[in-house]
Amino acid sequence: MRDTTALVLGGTSGIGLGIARSLAAHGAAVTIASREQGKADRTAETITVPAGTASVSGIGLDLSRPEGIADTLRRHGKDFDIVVLNGPGYRPGKVGTVTADDFSQAFGSMFLSLQQVVASVVDGMKKKQWGRLLYVSSSSVIVPIHELAASSVVRAAVHSYMKLLANALAPDGITVNSIIPGRIDTPRVQSVDAVRARDRGVTADQVREGAESLIPVGRYGTPEEMGELAAFLCSDRAGYLTGSAFRCDGGMTAAL
Repeated sequence: MRDTTALVLGGTSGIGLGIARSLAAHGAAVTIASREQGKADRTAETITVPAGTASVSGIGLDLSRPEGIADTLRRHGKDFDIVVLNGPGYRPGKVGTVTADDFSQAFGSMFLSLQQVVASVVDGMKKKQWGRLLYVSSSSVIVPIHELAASSVVRAAVHSYMKLLANALAPDGITVNSIIPGRIDTPRVQSVDAVRARDRGVTADQVREGAESLIPVGRYGTPEEMGELAAFLCSDRAGYLTGSAFRCDGGMTAAL
């Protein structure tokens, strides 16, 4: 991945950080995006890179404000060969409690923001006739998650968008794929476990133990495992893979 540039949204923690570390380890010059510029810069400083490759840097990018994304990336003044579309899900809420405003906000932060990022970077990829767009999704696109109603609905829409993009951009040497994590040990999953524990009147540890018992490999995954899958899909070796979704769930999803 030497001589490639990568933008990782939500790269300061969890899966995003795992992907940023893997891309950097494979030689890409990585820019970590976060709502807070300072947090992005501090996280970038913690990532080690192979000798002779570019350093990791940070950028402040607020995905909750889709209307400002294009200007921010334009001011940054850098073309990206690889863009990892990873952002926060919407706050937990069951379908009976989610309001129209919730759905609207979720659509803005989880769909329109990513669409604006794509629109801002794709011309640079077309000029090079090479690019990688990778969406970090959720198992909720296969089996909707009751406690994450808004996120489940919007992520399904993003998957349709990614498939349409894959078909449209393939002639330009740009691949578009999604990765579907299962129970990955991240702050987001820990917060969902806490909500489930509260609703069930048990501890978060008990929720985790119950979840792990349903995963064939018997444990939660790690951000590093997600990172290595992402690094492969963003490499030259994956040039014939596009328009697809790849699971990293330890066999958790009970469907083909």
